[in-house]
Amino acid sequence: MEEGTVVMSGVSINSAVSIGKHCIINTNSSIDHDCVIEDFVHISPNAALGGSVYVGEGTHVGLGVSVIQGIRIGKWCTIGAGAVIISDIPDGATVVGNPGKVIKVTEL
Repeated sequence: MEEGTVVMSGVSINSAVSIGKHCIINTNSSIDHDCVIEDFVHISPNAALGGSVYVGEGTHVGLGVSVIQGIRIGKWCTIGAGAVIISDIPDGATVVGNPGKVIKVTEL
């Protein structure tokens, strides 16, 4: 973990995880093996990332989100509460639902 990162209570972080600067890994979230979390990412309470998930800079992963293994989430995305992510997400996307659906993409 890098400077400015906060890991709250009840978080589970498995082996070979990389977490960048100024991130928030919030209460009871789960980060599985080999995940990469870039700078300025917020993982909300009760979110779960499967193995080998990449989360790009500045992304907000909402409350109770589930991300299956091997997914790549781009930079500056917003993943809405309760979304289930089963495919890669482009930079600047807003995603909601189960399965997760891109409803907007903002040019970066």
